[in-house]
Amino acid sequence: MAEENTIGKYGRHLRKCCPDLLRLFAGVSITVLTAFPSYAQTTQDHVTTTTPVKKHVVARKSARKTHVTPHGTPSSARRSSPSKASPASSMPSVTQDHAQKRDDLYGGKNADAIEQVTVTGTRLSQTRLTNVMAGTTLDADQLKARGYTNLGLALLRENPAFSVPSNSQIGSQNSWGAGQTFTGLLALGEQRTLTLINGMRMVGGATASIYGAGTGSQVDVGTIPTSLIKKIDTKYGGAGAAYGADAVAGVVNYELDDHFTGVDFSAQGDWTQKLDAPQEKIYFKAGTTFDHGKGGLVFDVEYRNAGGMVYNDRRNLIGSNSETYLWPALDSTSPYSYVLTRNERYIQVNASGIPLLNGYQNPSLYGAARGGIAAPGGGALQFSKDGKSLIPITGALVQSNYYAAGGNGMSFEDYDQLFTPSSSLNLTHVGHYDFSDHLHATWQAWYQRGEAKSTISDGYWSSAMFDAPLNMDNYLNSSNVNGALTLRTDNPYLTDAERSTIVNALAAKGLPTDQFYMARDTHDLREGMFTTTNQMFRFQGGLNGDFNAVGRHFEWNVRGEYSRYMNSTATPMVVTQNLINALDAVRLPDGSIGCAPGVVNSTAPTVSKTCAPLNLFGENQASPAAIDYTTAIAKPKNANSQRDLQAEIHSTVVHLPAGDVRWDIGYEHRREAYNFDSGAALRGEQLADGSYRQYGDDIPIPNTGGAYHTHEVFGELDVPLISPNMHMPAAYSLSATANGRYINNNMAGGYWTYMFGGAWWPTQDFGFSGNYARSVRNPSVTELFAPKSRVANMASDPCSQEDLANGPDPATRQANCAREGIPSNFESNIVNYTVFGTNGGNPHLKNEVSTSYTGSAHFVPRFVPGLQLDASFVDVKISNEITSLGISSIMAACYDSKDFPNAYCNLFTRDADHQVTSYEEGYVNIAGQHMQALEAALNYNLPLRRINAAWRDFGEFNLSVNYNHYVKNTTSYLGTSYQGFGGTGQPQDSFTANLNYMRGPLTLQWQTIYYGPSQFGVQAGKYAQNYNDRPDFAYFNATIGYRITKNFDVNFMINNATNAVPRYAGTTSLGRYYDAMLGRAFQLQLGAHF
Repeated sequence: MAEENTIGKYGRHLRKCCPDLLRLFAGVSITVLTAFPSYAQTTQDHVTTTTPVKKHVVARKSARKTHVTPHGTPSSARRSSPSKASPASSMPSVTQDHAQKRDDLYGGKNADAIEQVTVTGTRLSQTRLTNVMAGTTLDADQLKARGYTNLGLALLRENPAFSVPSNSQIGSQNSWGAGQTFTGLLALGEQRTLTLINGMRMVGGATASIYGAGTGSQVDVGTIPTSLIKKIDTKYGGAGAAYGADAVAGVVNYELDDHFTGVDFSAQGDWTQKLDAPQEKIYFKAGTTFDHGKGGLVFDVEYRNAGGMVYNDRRNLIGSNSETYLWPALDSTSPYSYVLTRNERYIQVNASGIPLLNGYQNPSLYGAARGGIAAPGGGALQFSKDGKSLIPITGALVQSNYYAAGGNGMSFEDYDQLFTPSSSLNLTHVGHYDFSDHLHATWQAWYQRGEAKSTISDGYWSSAMFDAPLNMDNYLNSSNVNGALTLRTDNPYLTDAERSTIVNALAAKGLPTDQFYMARDTHDLREGMFTTTNQMFRFQGGLNGDFNAVGRHFEWNVRGEYSRYMNSTATPMVVTQNLINALDAVRLPDGSIGCAPGVVNSTAPTVSKTCAPLNLFGENQASPAAIDYTTAIAKPKNANSQRDLQAEIHSTVVHLPAGDVRWDIGYEHRREAYNFDSGAALRGEQLADGSYRQYGDDIPIPNTGGAYHTHEVFGELDVPLISPNMHMPAAYSLSATANGRYINNNMAGGYWTYMFGGAWWPTQDFGFSGNYARSVRNPSVTELFAPKSRVANMASDPCSQEDLANGPDPATRQANCAREGIPSNFESNIVNYTVFGTNGGNPHLKNEVSTSYTGSAHFVPRFVPGLQLDASFVDVKISNEITSLGISSIMAACYDSKDFPNAYCNLFTRDADHQVTSYEEGYVNIAGQHMQALEAALNYNLPLRRINAAWRDFGEFNLSVNYNHYVKNTTSYLGTSYQGFGGTGQPQDSFTANLNYMRGPLTLQWQTIYYGPSQFGVQAGKYAQNYNDRPDFAYFNATIGYRITKNFDVNFMINNATNAVPRYAGTTSLGRYYDAMLGRAFQLQLGAHF
C-alpha cells in the first residue's frame, strides 16, 4: 500500500496510534525521534514533548528537505501539531501499548532516525548528534507535578545550576522591586543570564535607580504565566553570538504552547501544617483552530495569590529566638570572634524609647549607663511598652556595646518579612495562522498586573550613633535627621514618675532639667510599609516562510516585539520637620494636649497639614491624627520599555557526503529605555541654590533615565563532516558549527561575539560535544546614568575586631591595619550602624567581556534501553566586570592587598579614632570572575515489563537527576581573589532527583533535594566563628496524582515530607532553605481537561 511504502517500517506503529497523521501526510516521509519521554527533566540533545504518548515528527516532502525554522515549529508541518488538553494527571500516565512502542524505539531498532529540532543557543535547527550546547530542559509536566506558582523558584528547586535569586518573594524585599523574581545561572549574577520568550528577548524588570533591586536587564520571571509553559530550555556558557548581549552565564528560553487546543482548568491551594503561608493558583486555558485548521488561537487567564509571613512566624528557626552569631559573653575566654547564640537583642535603640541625658552618647557602655539613665540594678532604663513607666534594659552582656543575649532589648527579626505577600493576574493570548504552505504568521499579546505588600515597618531611627540631636536647627541647617530625639521634660505625655526620674537624673549630672533626649526606632509611624504594583504589556508577532530560488531552498522569518514593564510604590515616610513639630507637645488651656504655637509645616505632601501632638513614649501610642501629620506617602515609579526587530534567512551552500552545509544570516535592531521618577516626597525640598534637602530620613533621591539602541548582524554556519550512513570507523557522526555577531551599541560602541563548536559521536551510544564562545554584557542605564546620590550603609570593616581574622589572607589584612595604627580590639561603628557616603553611575563604563568553553560527554547506550547520561564541564571567565563597588568591597580591596596603600584606600576616610566617616561608591570595570562547574544530568526510564513480560500491567519508573558541582568560582580585585561558592546559599555540591512511578491513572513522584556540606563564612579565618562548617542537608517532596475520569484529575503534594530542618537554621541561606523553614507543607490541585 502507498501509505505503508511511504512510512516505511514505522507504519505499523503509526497506523495504530496516529491514523489521522498518516492520512495527513500521505506521500510524505516521516522521521521519528528516538527520544526520551517528556517527563525526563534534562534533555541535552533530545526534543521534549508535552505528552509522552505522542511522537514528534518532522515532515519531509518528497521533492525537498525541510528544516525546522529557527525558534519555531517546522514550516511545512505547523497544521499537524496542535497540542490537546491532556486528560492525564500532572505526571504522564502511559498505556502499555504506547509504552511498548516507545520502548521498541528506545531499544535502538532505528537508531538512525534523528529529528531536526530547534536548540536554544543556535539559530539553525540541530539533531541530538550535532548539538554543541550544554544544558537542561524543564517541561510543563514537572511544573504541574510540583505545583509551582513561580517559575524562578521552580528553576531554583529543579536545577541546582540556578543561584539563589538576589530578589524574590522570599525574604524582605526592596519596596521598588517587591514581588519580583530574578533568575541567574552559575552564581554569575542575574544580569548575566539572558531570558527569552520563544527565542525573543523580554523587557527587564530592574528599577533604574541605585536604590532598586538589581541594575542590569534581568527579567522579572514572575510575570510569565506558568500555565502556558511548554518547556524551559536552559543553556550554559556564552550564547552572545546567537542572541546578543547579556548571555554571559547562559540563556533561559521559555517556550509557550501556541498550538494548544481544548479547554484546561486548574485550581490549586497550598498551606503548611501550621495552617499558614497560604497560596492559591487558578488558571483557565482555551485553544481552538479556525479556517479548516489553518489558524489557531489560545487564550489563558491565570491568577496567583500568596499570603505573607514574617520571621517570627518561625520564631525558633529564623525569628527572634533563633540561633545567630553574636560576640562572646563579656567574661568569656572563647578564642572565637563570634559564637552561636540564641535571642540576639539590640540594646542601644528600641521600639519603645530609651531616655538619654546626653544627646551625643549611646544609652549604655557594656552594661553601664552612659548617655542613658542608670537603672537600680545596673544598665540603663527604657520606656515600657505602654509608655507609663521606666524599666531596666535586660540581657546578658557580650563583647559588643550594641548587643545582648536574651533580655528585653529589640530583636531585628521582629521586623523582617519571611515571604512577601503578593498577587498576580496574567491575561495572555497566543496564536498562529498559515496563509499557505509557504507563509505563516505567529503572534502574542500579554498583560500582567501584580501587587506586593510589606506589612512590616523598618522604622525611623533616632540615635546618637547617626547624627547630632534632632531639633529644628540641626535639621534645617545640617540636614540631620537621625539623631536622638529632643524632648521637653514638661511633655504632657510623661507620667509624673517618669518626669521625676528624668529630671532628677539630669540634675545629678549638673545638666539643664528642661529637656532630655530619646533613642528610638519608630516603627509605629508605618515607615517602610509599602504596596508595590507592577504592570507588564508585551506584544510579539512575526511572519515566516520559505521559497525556492537559484537552485536552493530558503527559509526566512521576520519578527518584532514591544514590551513595557512599569512599577509604582506607595510607602509612608516620616517627614522630619513635622515630626519635630509634633514632638513639641504642650498642655493647652482647656486641659487637652496639642502642638506648641508657632508651628511651621514642611512643604512635603503630608497626609494632613494640621499639627497633632505625637506620643512616642512606649509602643503604638501615637494617635491617627499625629501619624497623618508626620507622614507623607512617597510614590516612586519606574517604566522600562524594549523594542526588538529581527529578520533572518537561511539555506544551504553545498551538499557534502554527510549532508548539507547550512548557513543563516540575520539582522537585529533593539532599543531599551529605563526611566525612574522618585516623586516629590523622596526628591526632597529644592533650596535656593538648586540642591535638595531631604524631607525625611530617606536622602534626596534623584530621577534616573536613559536609553540605548543597537544595530546587530549575525550569521551561522553548520558543516556536517561524517554522518551515520557513511559507516565510518570510530566516527558515527562528526559535525562543526560556528556563529558570529557584530553589535553596534550607541553607548558601548561596536564589538564582536562568536562561538565555535563541534560534536563527535564515535558510536551511536557515546558522544562528545563542546564549544568556545566570546560574549559581552553592556552597561545598563542605571550603571551609566544614575546621578551621584547620598547613600547610607553598614559594612564589614576589615580592621574591626570581628573581621580582622577573616579575608583571603588574614596575615596581610592584620599587617595593613596595624600599619594604620588601628588596634586589634577596634570596634568599628560602620559594622553596627549606617554611615553616609555617595554612589552613582559612570558614563565611561566599558562592556564586560567573557570567554567560555563547555565540553560535554553523552551516553545513550542501546544495551541499556531508556538510559541517558550527559555530563558537561562549563568554564566562564569574565573580564572588565562591572561592579557597584560598595564600601565593604572597597575596604577589603584596600586592606587585603599586598600593594598597600592602593587606590581603593583613597575612596574612604577615617577620623582620628579610626571610624569611617565618608566613602565614595560607584560602578567601575574593576573586577574579574572565573567560574568552573560540572553539570550532570541522568534520565532513566524503566517499564517493568522490560524486566518481566508478566509485569506488563505494572507500570513504569522514571528517574531524573540534575547535579551541580562547582570547581571554581572566584572574584578578583587588584590581584586578590575571593571564593564565591561553598556558603550555605551556594554549596559546592547539590542535586535534585525525581523518581516517578506511573501505572494507569495513578502517578507518584518522590523528589529529593540535596545540598552538600557548606560553611557559614567562606572567607572566615580559623577563629572567626565557632561551628563554621555546615553538614550536608536533604529534604523530600512527594506527589500523588490520580486521573479520576477521562477529563478530571487530582494531585496532592507534600513538601518537606519529613519536616527536615538544617542545623543552625537561623544562620543558613533563607532562599536556599526556604522550604525547610516553612516545615511540612501541602498542596491540593484539581484539574479539568476537555
